[in-house]
Amino acid sequence: MRHFAANYVFDGSNFIRNCCLSFSDEGRLVEIGGENSGIEEWERMIFLNGIICPHFDVEDLTCNAMPLQEFLLSKNLHFGLSYSLPVVLLEGVDLQTLNFTENTIAKEIY
Repeated sequence: MRHFAANYVFDGSNFIRNCCLSFSDEGRLVEIGGENSGIEEWERMIFLNGIICPHFDVEDLTCNAMPLQEFLLSKNLHFGLSYSLPVVLLEGVDLQTLNFTENTIAKEIY
């Protein structure tokens, strides 16, 4: 199993603080942890600064004019147990207001 944790995970409707996603070795999502599930270290776990969300075309980020949650909801993104890698990490996000900044970038995680 591989585990990815971040300051927040956007599960499709909510931001979960310090959350961990667990994927099988085949890349299938096995578990979405609850709040603070990413604080405890696990074998094969990577903690990332930013917000992990379901995959979307990162080119869409450049033409965004909406608040972060509204933008993600507009993409109809959500994690389910049939979800498989990759996921997207949003870096340079204001983690207090959970909104974009001029430094926000998106990276695919495999």
